[in-house]
Amino acid sequence: MKYIVFVYEGEGLPVAWHLQEEGHEVTVGMVTDSTKTLSKSERGTGEEIPSQKKKRLHLFDQMVTKIPADELLEKMEKIADKQNYFVFCEMNHLFYYAEKAKAMGFHGNFPTEEDYSYEIDRKKAKDFVAKYYKDINIQETHVFQTIAEAKRFLKTSYVIWVIKGFDPEANVFLPEPEQIDVARKQLNQALDQHKEVYERSGFLLERFIPNVIEISPQRMYYDGILVATTVFIENKTIGNGNTGYQTGCSADLVFPISPDSKIQKIAYPPIVDELAKQHKGLFFWDISLLTDPQTGEIFFGEFLPNRPGYNPFYSQLAQLPSINYFFEQVIQKKNPFKIGTIAASTRIFNLNRTSNNRAIMHDVPVTFPEEHKKDIWPMDIYKKNGQMLICGFDTNLAVITGSGDTVTTAVNRLFRTVSLFSSVGKYYRSESDFLSLDYPTSILNRLHYGLTHGYFNLRTI
Repeated sequence: MKYIVFVYEGEGLPVAWHLQEEGHEVTVGMVTDSTKTLSKSERGTGEEIPSQKKKRLHLFDQMVTKIPADELLEKMEKIADKQNYFVFCEMNHLFYYAEKAKAMGFHGNFPTEEDYSYEIDRKKAKDFVAKYYKDINIQETHVFQTIAEAKRFLKTSYVIWVIKGFDPEANVFLPEPEQIDVARKQLNQALDQHKEVYERSGFLLERFIPNVIEISPQRMYYDGILVATTVFIENKTIGNGNTGYQTGCSADLVFPISPDSKIQKIAYPPIVDELAKQHKGLFFWDISLLTDPQTGEIFFGEFLPNRPGYNPFYSQLAQLPSINYFFEQVIQKKNPFKIGTIAASTRIFNLNRTSNNRAIMHDVPVTFPEEHKKDIWPMDIYKKNGQMLICGFDTNLAVITGSGDTVTTAVNRLFRTVSLFSSVGKYYRSESDFLSLDYPTSILNRLHYGLTHGYFNLRTI
């Protein structure tokens, strides 16, 4: 199989690099025009910062074959053996390229603008859940366009809230909920600190669930046929004990489960199968479920519609003989995963800063043993004179994975590899935190909650 990988911020670059290391022909299409990743509702919201664009386009230099995405589309038209290629789009905002590739007759995953809308339009996603999901509740929310409006509301509210922005660059902010006055002060500070991005597209305050049990089931289809069912349990904040700001995913535990599992039946009403049948190629759908441990009520978190989740996609691939094996199996509508396997990951952050603390330190060497590269997913990296160096595009330096047939085996292998990954300024959540039972929202406590409440089983039934 030959591969074409479309990327914007680079989540797909580690996949492309691994495929190339496995000996496959891989061409990466780097998006140079950021406006082609915007939906109709996002157009006119601002242009990419030139200095950031320069660093972004620098990613994986001398590591993979890269050409501008629009130029690659032209070359793809002339490919004769299109059925020998798989087109991988790293994110659902690459719908412009996905739709053109799909029309040419390639294998691949082909997100649409409609898919993307369910991720960025929180109201649309909640309305969808309210209409089709009978076992999932919608939390109380209040929508705002300005910080001033939200502050007036908070002044009179004695409920703790979570901030969720509509703009893709807006971070989710969770206050520390010990006291309402402290939480209110933290919310006001967060609103002030991120005023520009929150007011760009608006934001909402969503009622906070103490000690929430967040678990995310996923489904994969190919040409409308269900291929695989898995679960992610992610730590999303940067600090041990689930403290600090949200990162997307700082660590995770990922494993396949039976499609008949209780959590799959809750998370996947017939409408999702109908959506899958409307999509050609590989179709992803995952949903984060937020369980209130005091009442057992399940609430909607968010969708990742028709795109992989990161780190979890790397963790899924780490369980397999090769990356190519995954794509070859799904094309044949076969499940690439085996129930009983499990994988873990942690994200390596680069906290090294220049002397004025304004920019990410770049051109710092990164080293790791060649024999461990299967479990290393470099991100903010490029090569010069054969040496891997930090690019300085963002703080996400790499993801490290480990796999096995038990949680302990997977986590031990993960952190063994972490210890061999060398770069000045690297930061990651600790192994003891990963295996902790000392706080309610730890990965293991959420795993135990899912098992004891019959959400899923780690073994075949």
